[in-house]
Amino acid sequence: MVGGRRMAKVGQPVTGETPDIPLVSVVIPMFQAGAWIMETLESVASQTHPWVETIVVDGGSSDRGADLVSVFGGSAERPVRLVSTTNNGVAAARNLGIAESTGVYVALLDADDLWHPSKLEYQVAQLEESGSPMCTCGYEFFDDRTKRRIGVVRVDDGSAALRGWLALEGNGLALASTALIRRQVLNELLQFDSLFSISADLDFALRVGEKGHLDALPEVLVGYRVHPGQMHRQISGLTGEVSALYDRVFSDGGDRSFERRCRANLAVHIGLSQLLKGRFGSALGHLVRSVRWDPRRIVTLPLRAFARRSGRRLRAVFASGPSW
Repeated sequence: MVGGRRMAKVGQPVTGETPDIPLVSVVIPMFQAGAWIMETLESVASQTHPWVETIVVDGGSSDRGADLVSVFGGSAERPVRLVSTTNNGVAAARNLGIAESTGVYVALLDADDLWHPSKLEYQVAQLEESGSPMCTCGYEFFDDRTKRRIGVVRVDDGSAALRGWLALEGNGLALASTALIRRQVLNELLQFDSLFSISADLDFALRVGEKGHLDALPEVLVGYRVHPGQMHRQISGLTGEVSALYDRVFSDGGDRSFERRCRANLAVHIGLSQLLKGRFGSALGHLVRSVRWDPRRIVTLPLRAFARRSGRRLRAVFASGPSW
């Protein structure tokens, strides 16, 4: 009891009287993540924000992940709720976790990523002050094998970065593991769209952005683990998903210049990917399509990508703070 109010343990759902500090629900979709889930849960348990519930949605993993979550959740100091389901994708797992949650805010976290202990505390304070629908933050990439920092990204304006994300220009905005979202917005938006896999985060962020300005903290509060087979490295399904997203976003006929820029960038991304795979005919077709949409993108996009990559690596060398 603190000040006459009952304080919940980390991970416990709220019942009875609610404290002045808002509850944060942490939703972790998991599939075959047994190698990393314990570290991820430890980073949640280490949060300085005192009022947290943790929900892990396991999509039928065949590794030891679910057993590890159960063992971790059995601790009286840091209980975690495990929800088991079939593997219907990340979007469906998040939707289920959000439906099971009770917090004023919902934080998304991938099962292989890590949080700085102050992550939730800082973001809750920001949203309590601003009233914005969502807050993201800076993050860094670290190598799973060596734990060496390999890139740092800082975001100062979430809404501006979202526009760059839509244009596939990599302005730094990320949703998975960085986002803290207001419950009211989730109630209005309903769900992540399970028709998308690679583009589900972008689709969701665009719909959140329609509700108001997106906050972003420049502090590096998330560690993204880099290892083989990650979804953000898979580009095979990008063309259809992002094209469908563009069809929806630009259906009103406004800002044709920005639409041409977006579609040209998509064609460049796919074309360069095909070129690296030795599929020269396909690569040429996409690059020609890019020139038809906006001839500047075939030059400016690779140059910007090189500059961003170099900047991230330099920040990784000189940045202070944790190396995961």
